[in-house]
Amino acid sequence: GSTNVSEKNKERVLKKAAELNYKQFALISPVNEASSEESAFLKNERIPGNIAFLFHKLPDKQHIASLLLATLEQEVSKEGYTLSLYTVHDDDMKNLKLPNTFVLENIDAILCAELFDKEYCKMLCSLNKPLLFVDSYYTFAEDNLNADILLMESRYSSSNMVNRLITANGLRHVGFVGAYNHCLSFYERWTGFCMALQDCGLPLNKSSCIISQDDSIYWDRLWLINQIKLLDPFPELLVCANDPLAIQLMSCLKELNISVPDRVMVTGFDNSPASAIVTPSLTTINSHSSNMGISAAKQLLNRIAAPDLPYVRVYLQTEVLFRESANIKIQRYESI
Repeated sequence: GSTNVSEKNKERVLKKAAELNYKQFALISPVNEASSEESAFLKNERIPGNIAFLFHKLPDKQHIASLLLATLEQEVSKEGYTLSLYTVHDDDMKNLKLPNTFVLENIDAILCAELFDKEYCKMLCSLNKPLLFVDSYYTFAEDNLNADILLMESRYSSSNMVNRLITANGLRHVGFVGAYNHCLSFYERWTGFCMALQDCGLPLNKSSCIISQDDSIYWDRLWLINQIKLLDPFPELLVCANDPLAIQLMSCLKELNISVPDRVMVTGFDNSPASAIVTPSLTTINSHSSNMGISAAKQLLNRIAAPDLPYVRVYLQTEVLFRESANIKIQRYESI
């Protein structure tokens, strides 16, 4: 915007910024003296087209957030939006602060993943920006926040899976593994588990479950091995809140010489890449993570276009994938 810079140099700088995909200039077409984009820049007006992706912990390759990220970016870029990633550190969470590099006026919408702190989520909802959560804290539905939420269907698919395994295999002792208050999706999987027990006429026996509400402690192998030893009665099926937990559990069971699935069946949730290649292959529920990226993009763009519409809770359909770690016994009948 300086008067000491020639129009030709202004044009060259803006064009190069667009070529290099700088966030605020990626939408600029080749600039000429009459272009509205250049006028906006010279007036220090922001060119719209930025979506912020906030997360507490950087999702690894096994996490659904990493699997939806690529398709999300592809979809929003079709509409001229760039995607910026921001880590919410523990201090940010504690002090209800946005990340240091986050500039609110440069953001058109916010997508949140792995953000399960209730007060922090409420703070984000007060920013008056289009906001979409991919999962959230477990009582999110009770608070009527000014935000949309996208979830994989967990309750009924979990209930269906557990019900079928109990019925087909004549199981009497079934347990759950995971901090079911950790997030809304875990809580819905827990409620689906409880529904299945009720439908099958089995009691909920918490001494056959590992349900400490400290989510981080499950990655302490010594702690988890000790919890397995304390299970009484020892379950015939252990239903885990997600695939990484199930894979960690199977590794600890192997260390204890407890065979999966002969001694105990194990299930997960999400159909992460590792679930198909672990030994034995993991029975899980496919959450269509890539399609979640497409749905997230559409919901964000719809909210940007129509901010006054009622907020929505979107569930994507899921389905059970029976594999080696827990399967349904097939009854064989001789032909007459």
